[in-house]
Amino acid sequence: MKCIYADVLVITNIYFTYFFIKVLSLVFHIKANAKRVALASVTGGISSLLILLPINDYIIMLLKITAVLMIILICGFSKDIFDMIKYSLVFILINIVFSGICFAFWKLSGGKMIYVKNFTVYLDLSLIMLIIITILVYFVMTIADYFLINRKNLTGLYTVSFNLFNKDYNFKGIVDTGNKLYDYFSGRSVVICKSNELLGLYNEMLNQNINSGFRLMPYNTISSDGLIPIKAMQGIKITDEDGNSKEVRVCIGITSSGEAEPTAIFNPAILS
Repeated sequence: MKCIYADVLVITNIYFTYFFIKVLSLVFHIKANAKRVALASVTGGISSLLILLPINDYIIMLLKITAVLMIILICGFSKDIFDMIKYSLVFILINIVFSGICFAFWKLSGGKMIYVKNFTVYLDLSLIMLIIITILVYFVMTIADYFLINRKNLTGLYTVSFNLFNKDYNFKGIVDTGNKLYDYFSGRSVVICKSNELLGLYNEMLNQNINSGFRLMPYNTISSDGLIPIKAMQGIKITDEDGNSKEVRVCIGITSSGEAEPTAIFNPAILS
């Protein structure tokens, strides 16, 4: 390829970065703020200009890794250095898979739509071809995510433990991949705690105009919809039947348990 158009390079890589972020969100069941995703996508698009720099490959690699870290940081996905590394590595893996599929399309078509330099791919693609490739990779990643989730022990016994209102709670944990409730602001998954006691305490504090730290969020299921009080929590621990524990950064939402025992329903993706 003799000519690279900077505008095409930046625009397509903004689109690709947006797509990579959405796939990352799908894999880890995280929802990022739309403005953050947009800013991170622009950052990815601008970083693609590294393909034009005549500098050492090792320096380029360092700059590309820095760009990935910035993208993850802007998205607000990570809560610590370990999450930052995990999400960055998966982001890079998604990038590699996507580039490999694009390269395969190029070889099969016999065209000259691709140019690789300084760890950046330039694709001179039509909008239709871009859409086709996007759908294909999205399908592949969705299937991979499906099998990843179903490899987890979905029938095991779990205990969800946390401290709220200066009292320790231990609920029977129920795994449910259908629980796709997320906090719109933080992107955290919501663990639904069915407990008459918690709901009663919340209503009592509400009637007394005491700030409980909860706020209402809309939800809908197959059988119902409405508002559920949720609260961002720290130090929630999920323990399996073998005694293995993991602290998760999630929100809790509280509803009535009726005549049943208190339970905490969570999506197994939070254990990733």
